[in-house]
Amino acid sequence: MKNLVTLLCMISALAGSVFSYKCYFCYSPNSTTCNQTEIECIGGKCMTACQFFCNGKNTYKSIYKGCANDTLCGSNGIVIPHKDVKYRFHLNCCSGHLCNTDKYNFPKEDPAPNGKICPSAVCRGTLEKCENYGKTINCTGSMDRCVEYRGKVRNPDNSVVDYSIQGCVNSDGCNNFDSAIGMEEQYRETLIC
Repeated sequence: MKNLVTLLCMISALAGSVFSYKCYFCYSPNSTTCNQTEIECIGGKCMTACQFFCNGKNTYKSIYKGCANDTLCGSNGIVIPHKDVKYRFHLNCCSGHLCNTDKYNFPKEDPAPNGKICPSAVCRGTLEKCENYGKTINCTGSMDRCVEYRGKVRNPDNSVVDYSIQGCVNSDGCNNFDSAIGMEEQYRETLIC
């Protein structure tokens, strides 16, 4: 998945000539804490981005702090293709000098079924469409659409895996599917929401 940090570091680099305030900066894939430094930013906002990715037995929690990208502020993405696989991210923005002091945290999920039912499938090691043999998942909360994704992804532990998934997604999860911390999409075959 295209790395969120690349985009945000580019924005920070553009701040070179107009320094209006500072934000805390840290980048910690596969950890909920990181050593903060200060960076100068333009625009007036700072950001903390948190990510949770559970892939069966492996769980990756990551955090990023830095200058805000207004187009991502407030995003709260959820992708759940299967009961054992979940991807969540939350981007919290704030205004002011060194305001991004928040810790690793997510808004609570709404567990109430919303009536949307999607195919449920997770296959690792293939880019072929994952056969679900009629299995479905009941979507909950804000997950109001189905997703099919096939692609090659570098995980936070640097393993590279081919994924083929089908499941539930909300609009932020679909629109910012490639906004990831420590995960990088190497190749995308399909993304349909």
